[in-house]
Amino acid sequence: MISRRKAIGLLTAGIMTPAVTRSLNLHQTSKPLKLHTVRAEIQRHFDTLQIPNREYGAYFTGPDRQTDLYASCDIAIARHIMGENLKKSLSKAQRQQWSGYINSFQSPEDGSYSERYHHTQLHANGMTIGALSVLGERQKYQVKLYDAFDTPDKVVPWLEQINWAKQWGASHLFWGGVHCYSLSSGCTQNWLNTVFDWLNKNLDKDTGWWRAGTVYADRHQPLGGSVHILPIYQHHHRQFPYPEKVIDSVLALQLPNGRWLNREKDRTQVMHYLELDALYAFKYMMELAPGYRTGDIYDALHRYARLVLQYWNDPDHAWKNLHPHRILSIVGTFGLLQNLLPKQFVDDRTWTDIFSDIRLYHAKAVEAKS
Repeated sequence: MISRRKAIGLLTAGIMTPAVTRSLNLHQTSKPLKLHTVRAEIQRHFDTLQIPNREYGAYFTGPDRQTDLYASCDIAIARHIMGENLKKSLSKAQRQQWSGYINSFQSPEDGSYSERYHHTQLHANGMTIGALSVLGERQKYQVKLYDAFDTPDKVVPWLEQINWAKQWGASHLFWGGVHCYSLSSGCTQNWLNTVFDWLNKNLDKDTGWWRAGTVYADRHQPLGGSVHILPIYQHHHRQFPYPEKVIDSVLALQLPNGRWLNREKDRTQVMHYLELDALYAFKYMMELAPGYRTGDIYDALHRYARLVLQYWNDPDHAWKNLHPHRILSIVGTFGLLQNLLPKQFVDDRTWTDIFSDIRLYHAKAVEAKS
């Protein structure tokens, strides 16, 4: 008899035999997943990561008892996405301790943050803006990282130099840089128009991806890159030109096993960021193109949702060993599934996600006081 853990591994690798598939199907449940139980389990795990005798909000990265900036930001954002209002649930002293710990990683020279979980300075900037936004607190020092693209004359060559072939990672610079600056006190309408003009001109009208004419490093790049750019359209209420093409492209990218990520090292972790990216793309594009290929989209969603239920209900899935940044992808995925499949993912709280929720991007509100 094949173990569930091995079966899920085979399933996510796309090499399930018909017999194994039938075996798993027999154990699938059509019962809705009650997300309040998910919330409670994740929060209990977060509680175990609080560093003893330290500021509230100072967290370990996992069982290895390491520390970094991202664990603290990830947990603040995850709790917000799961429907907790941290401004009400925490005391002012707790919020100040949490933000103080986050800002202890900030450099007074340029406002950048250290201990970034292998991410860029601009990505860390975006993470801290999200965490401090939901805590109702501010950065300690002014961020000078925007200086490289803070005028119309600077921003176009800056956009041109992004590595669009490897844009999944490179677009983090846009997300934590251009996008966050667009919601800061320094942004002008002329600058914003310049950015949107460039983005629209460089869209591939046949796929909906950036950048037209690019040969991507691998199949994951345009989806992983685009979702870090799409929120600027959503948050500024600008019309994205090709929602139907994005839907076509995301549907075409789904693998037979129901996933979008095809990478050996992430074979068993089915709630990865690329899956979250696909769900966000569906959510936003369905708002822009209601009724377009709805049946195909829901077929894709249900195929992926079955994987999620199998993963979450497997006692051996070991998500608690993951860094909180990876747990954040799990939380965000559940938030999008609640929005897209509300009868299957049920809670009395409304979950959100890391891209749609503008409350995670209040750059102006979290800027250091001059």
